[in-house]
Amino acid sequence: MMYKILILGGTNFIGRNLIERLSKNKTYDLTIFNRGITNPGVFPAIKKIIGDRNSSDVNLIHNTAWDYIIDLSCYYPQSLINILKGLTYNLKKYILISTCSVYLDDKVILGKESALIKNCNPNQFSDSTTTSYGNRKAECERIIAASKFNFTILRPDLVYGKYDPTDRLYYWLHQAKHYNQILVPNHGTSFFSLTYVDDLAHTIEKTMVKKEDREIYNITTVTKTSIRQILSYSSEVLGTNPQLVNANSQFLNKNNINEWTDMPVWIDSEYSNFDNNKILNSYHLDFTDFKMSIQKTINYYTSLGWPTPKYGINRALQINLIDQLLKEN
Repeated sequence: MMYKILILGGTNFIGRNLIERLSKNKTYDLTIFNRGITNPGVFPAIKKIIGDRNSSDVNLIHNTAWDYIIDLSCYYPQSLINILKGLTYNLKKYILISTCSVYLDDKVILGKESALIKNCNPNQFSDSTTTSYGNRKAECERIIAASKFNFTILRPDLVYGKYDPTDRLYYWLHQAKHYNQILVPNHGTSFFSLTYVDDLAHTIEKTMVKKEDREIYNITTVTKTSIRQILSYSSEVLGTNPQLVNANSQFLNKNNINEWTDMPVWIDSEYSNFDNNKILNSYHLDFTDFKMSIQKTINYYTSLGWPTPKYGINRALQINLIDQLLKEN
């Protein structure tokens, strides 16, 4: 039996890893719907519908009775409303990729799916800035949950691995590879969760079953890690031994170094991590060992020749800050 599967998005990061996995299964009849802008040359053998989901182009997908829809590109609630309106009710499941950014309080210790999520006011509903990202995603969750369709909602935290265009985790791997001294915020010990893209793709495929679900799941490979642990594992794999130079948050703030953007994956709090037991137990999953996922990610960047990260502060600024700290001490 063939299953007709529609993937919304699919040619950037998560989607590329997912389609590489799904295309190995000959019972899947895959179709990609996107604008044809990001990596348009990938997957030449897979059927494509070119269109903008935020326009009337969504009507292009309503002529087919899909078995499964995997939504990787849902950022605006109205788009989801328009898609659901025209779907036939024999859809086995709508799989929505959400985010842990929906949580009202993201500074938590092993936050669970039952925690409160953000509201979405009329201005945020159609806002296109990053500040409303979590609000819009939360509203998309409410829309699919209120529909008549069977669904699975997956909430990954920061996703890393092959094809990652953001360089957020790669920033630290690159540091461990190339530099003898690395500037780390607050001793690099603040906790956060991470989602390995292979585990996310595997989980999406595992949830692609007809059984009634209508559930929401966190999907985190490692629920509790830190910059220090990432650097430790990376250095072990790479055979390096960099000195970690501590910068407290007061020093970083004084020098206009921002959380997350200038200092990737750093959040100036003790905890920001999310429990994954619900998805592990419900779908009988085993996630990749964290150190092994770092090894595989390093192998990928080795194959690319270790390009300079686009994310985070540049090396010249980092050296300047390290020099200031070492002089103070």
